[in-house]
Amino acid sequence: MAVSADAARLRAAAPDYSRAMAAHQRRNFAFLVVDGATFAFAISLLSETTIIPAFVQTLTGSTLLVGLVAAVYAVGHYLPQVVGAHLVRGRTRRKPLLLAIVVAERVGILAIAITAQLIGVLDTTTIVVIFFVAFGAYAVTTGLIGPVYGDFLAKAITLNRGWFFAIVQLLGGLLGFTAALVAESIVRSNDFPYGIQLCFWICFALSFLSIFFVAGLKEEPYPHPEPRGHFRSTVREIPALVTTDRAYRRFILARCLLAFATLGIGFVVVDGLREGVLKPSDAALLAAVFILSQAVLGFLLSIVGNYFGWKAVVVLGGIFLVIGMSCAVFGGFIGVYVVAFVALGGANAVTVIGDPNMSIELAPTARTSLYLGTTSTVLAPFFILGPLIAGAVADGVGYRVVFWAAIVLAVIGVVFALRMAEPRRAPGVLEVASVGQPGVQP
Repeated sequence: MAVSADAARLRAAAPDYSRAMAAHQRRNFAFLVVDGATFAFAISLLSETTIIPAFVQTLTGSTLLVGLVAAVYAVGHYLPQVVGAHLVRGRTRRKPLLLAIVVAERVGILAIAITAQLIGVLDTTTIVVIFFVAFGAYAVTTGLIGPVYGDFLAKAITLNRGWFFAIVQLLGGLLGFTAALVAESIVRSNDFPYGIQLCFWICFALSFLSIFFVAGLKEEPYPHPEPRGHFRSTVREIPALVTTDRAYRRFILARCLLAFATLGIGFVVVDGLREGVLKPSDAALLAAVFILSQAVLGFLLSIVGNYFGWKAVVVLGGIFLVIGMSCAVFGGFIGVYVVAFVALGGANAVTVIGDPNMSIELAPTARTSLYLGTTSTVLAPFFILGPLIAGAVADGVGYRVVFWAAIVLAVIGVVFALRMAEPRRAPGVLEVASVGQPGVQP
């Protein structure tokens, strides 16, 4: 039975609360897994990287508007994270806020589906405006929910949390892959806009179903909520948090380097096509490899994190990134690109599982949401600006130079990751963890 650092601190700070939440762990574990799997399948039918760009391109024919999709989603997903963290503070219960944001997220999906249904009723310009308003609102809810969900998860699943992430990664990846095939079949078999409209409505129906699993979660009132002041005070805490918490600062520095090192991933297939090594049909194959790798390696990495700590996961993610970009440099034949995307899928999984878990385990018990929100906010510029910078200079210096830059950044990131502290080895954590969960037998 693996006990995380934050769970050990929670037991020491609020033993009665910890004991009461442990009694609900089996139920919460099951409900959260089913919710995650259901939503993973649903949201793959509304993919901001495939389905939505295809919808906008077919509707408008504008490359600029297609690019706007990624920008709107990135801004909506990353910037509100601190707001979500702020909203958690001062609350004894997280579930009501979590459920409210989940419902709002599904309303955003409904608005997107309704907008698509208006094709042929309203003019294209009006539909595009309404769509981006609806899509922007949906993107904002995905940002708000991150710290709230993470904070609830940290207190709801305190034993073997890595296994939760392992199962969700594997199920979510496999279901997401299946959903992508279903979406491709639906869109191919139906003329525009009927195929995409159907995808959107199926997405809404399944995502609406997952609300009931969130509503079924059990929660006890937390006895020591952190006081919540004005939002400006929360924002002002972020620089101090990074500068005063040495362990967290080392983690953030390593992750910023590794996040920036992803700048070349989007150009690997483009370079392969330009060199004549890849065919257009190979892009779909490599996308499938990437998705399946993220699922399988995410599963394995979550188990590593469960038993050995999440520092090891961050380090392995950096190594995967080095391997993937090295394959991109040398290329040569399709097999090398397959290896590249296997490694890159594993590296991407670390963003999903490593970042939240390291943030949770490094955070003081009452400040989990703030650490989660800060991590996403600080990393966002590196994830967003990296590809933009690479795209701006690639034509001048060549893609291979971009790939070498990514390798150098990733190697430096791995070095800094090796210098990170393992939260479970912090003074006092092992002593608390060794006594076991009050009232629960391993």
